[in-house]
This record gives sequence, structure tokens and C-alpha cells, in this order.
Amino acid sequence: MRAFLPVGPNAIALAEVDEVRPGPGEVVIEVAAYSVNRGETFQVENPPADWRPGKDVAGRVVATVDGGPAIGSRVLAHVPHSGWAERVAAPLTQVAVLPDEVSFQQAAALPLAGLTAVRLLRSAGSVIGRRILLTGASGGVGHYVTELAAAAGACVTAVVSSPPRGERLRELGAETIVYDVADAPGRYDVVLESVGGDSLPIALSKLLPRGRLIWFGEASRKPIELDFFTLFDGPENATIEHFHYTDGDDAADLATLVHLVATGRLHPEIGRQEDWSRTPEVLDDLSRRRIRGNAVLTLIEEERAPLDPRTVVTRYVEAVAAGDRTTMRASFAPDVVWTFPGDLPLSGEWKGRDTVLDEFLGAVAGRLFAPGVPVTITLANVMADGDLVFAEWTAAATARSGAPYRNSCGGVFTVRDGAIVAVREYADTDHVRRTLFGSMP
Repeated sequence: MRAFLPVGPNAIALAEVDEVRPGPGEVVIEVAAYSVNRGETFQVENPPADWRPGKDVAGRVVATVDGGPAIGSRVLAHVPHSGWAERVAAPLTQVAVLPDEVSFQQAAALPLAGLTAVRLLRSAGSVIGRRILLTGASGGVGHYVTELAAAAGACVTAVVSSPPRGERLRELGAETIVYDVADAPGRYDVVLESVGGDSLPIALSKLLPRGRLIWFGEASRKPIELDFFTLFDGPENATIEHFHYTDGDDAADLATLVHLVATGRLHPEIGRQEDWSRTPEVLDDLSRRRIRGNAVLTLIEEERAPLDPRTVVTRYVEAVAAGDRTTMRASFAPDVVWTFPGDLPLSGEWKGRDTVLDEFLGAVAGRLFAPGVPVTITLANVMADGDLVFAEWTAAATARSGAPYRNSCGGVFTVRDGAIVAVREYADTDHVRRTLFGSMP
């Protein structure tokens, strides 16, 4: 079978390897998708002997054990290593069955980042009404922690590197976005710190007396220097705790994550999805911080009949209303073109899935509305004629100026092979101009 092997410092290559031989209590999974985590880029820099990379996989069971999932079952797993391959052996204690509502790509993005997020919040205890400061929030862990903590009643301040990276976290419930930990306002009950270097001492100074700092990473790869006398300046009797994500029942926690996704309460943020042949390029982009959220590589596309055009568009608009960016992304063809008529700053052609999602729908449109106030999208009507679908929806929000935004919108969608390839949107552009762009001529 084929698998990625380390071939030197900071280099991997696809090669033929021996077929999987499962040990006691292990099932064999035909891998359909796997995710790449930034921590794995560090391992590839100086790989151990006889080691193959890959922790987070999803696929179908092709060999099982007593008490294990049936052959053919859709599963995800968090394996110790060797997951970037056509097949992998996985301990039954690190496997969970997937419902049909969760795709292989969504599942592959869950294990390491999702387990870390769930267990971090368990370590933090009850977060209802508590102020949480989260550093290094742009990755998969940050997205999961933000959504879960906000849903549990926490007031989350997320530290990110740029506005586009922060916009999605705001949609997931972060109350405050800052671009430098020093700018985080006020004091916090809990700090979740993953950057290290200069970040940790500054984050520590943001704690309330008797607050807790939970350290779970060192993404900056810079050593931490602390002067504990500075604790007398503010966070007296604060606690610093080391956290490692492996402390827990993998099978049970993976099943919890899958249930949260299937019921719409957790949304894997897939910042890049590619064929697995492009793993080396994705590794490089991940190490250079060019990917927001999780990076997922696909070996096998699920054999599902393409949805009819009307269902594709209906599902897309409902995903926008729910803030489900994974479904939004999956609804578009890679070369989709979105046209917004008129002479507004939004007007023109937006080409490519990433451009439409991140620059038009995200970074541009997202900055026009008041932060922390939801945009309510209500689907009014959908009509289809072959590949052409016309959808009507209403949008209600609050502009950054505080003015109420109420617009009726329509879009002509072109759908081919189950994906949206073109959109031409119509709206009351005078209302957009007055409400969102103020005195623009």
C-alpha cells in the first residue's frame, strides 16, 4: 500500500510500504481523509526512526475485532501514528462510529483539535459567566474552544493575528477579538495559553486574583521566562497549570465530538481541503501559518449521488443562516464566481471559493455589521429550472454605525454536479449604500 514517509529533515514523500498488520484490539481502516496538525509539522522537521506521520483519520472499517464496529462501518480515529496512508491500524479504544450526517472530511478535522478543546474546557471547570482569554486562537483548537465555551456561557476574548482570522471566531461566539495579547481588555478568570515566548507572561498578568492559566502549547517555539514577583502586581495566588490533551477516554470523547457535529452544535473549520497527493505543500503552508482552522487531505470521495440543484441552494442558504461554514464551503465549486451588481465597494466579480468565502462573504461583508450582533438570514422562497435556481431571502442585522439593516435579497444560482458554480445576487443597493456605507456618494 502507499503511505507518506519522512525522507529527511522537513521532507516527506509518497512510497510503497508493507500492508497493515493489526495487533490485538485493533481494527483496520481504509482511510478516506486525514487532517494535518501544526504540531505534526514540528515532528516532520526531525522525525524519529521508523516513524510515519498521521494521527487523525476517517474512513471505513475493512478488518475488525470482537466488540468492534462492523466491516464497512464509517469511523474516525485518533491513532498514535502512520495515518497518512491508504490503510491504518487503530486501537478500538481510539475509534468512534460516524453517523451519515458527518462527512469523512468533517470527521478527520475533529480528533486532535477537538479532543484538546473538550478537555481544556473540562480542565477549566464551569465557564458560565466567566471571562476566558484564549491565545493562538486561529487554529482548529481555537475554533472549537471558542464555539464550545461561548455556547456554555463564557465571555471569550480571542487573540488572533489578523482581522480575517478573527471574523469567524466572532461568528462562533467570541465577544472580543484582539491582535496582540497585550491589548486584551480587563482581567480574566481563566487564560488558555498556547503561544509561549513573550505571550505567556503578558497573558498571566491579565488574570484576576486566584485566576488560572492553563498552558497547552508553545506555537511560537520560543522559551518562556517568568518573574514570579510580578504576580504581586495583580493576579495574586494565581495558578499555572500544564495541560496535555491525551488525558481522557478517546473513544468516548470522539463520540461526543461526532454527536455535537451531527446535531449542529459544533462546526469543524476546514481552512484547506486537498487531494492527499498535495500533503507536502499543505504541510509547508501550515508551518508558515497560511491556513486558518484545519487542513484536510482526501483519499476517497464518498460515493453519494449529487444533490439536486434546488436542494444544494436551499442547504447553502440555511448553512449561511446557521453559520455553518463547512457546509457553505462544500456547497461551492472551487472556481465559483459570485457577482454583486452596482457601484458599491462590494460590487464586482468575486472568483474562487476561498475568495468568495473569505474576502466577499467574510472579510468584506463581515466588517460592515456591528461586531457581536448576529446577522439573521431567513430563506423565503426557492424555485428551480434545471441547473438554474432562484432563491429569495431576507437579511436583518445592525450596521457598525448602529443603524438597522433590513434587506430583501435574491440570487440566481447555477448548479452543476451538486456544486454552485455561479451566483448573481440582487439586493436593494440604495439601502446597502445608506445603511452600511454612510455618506458614500
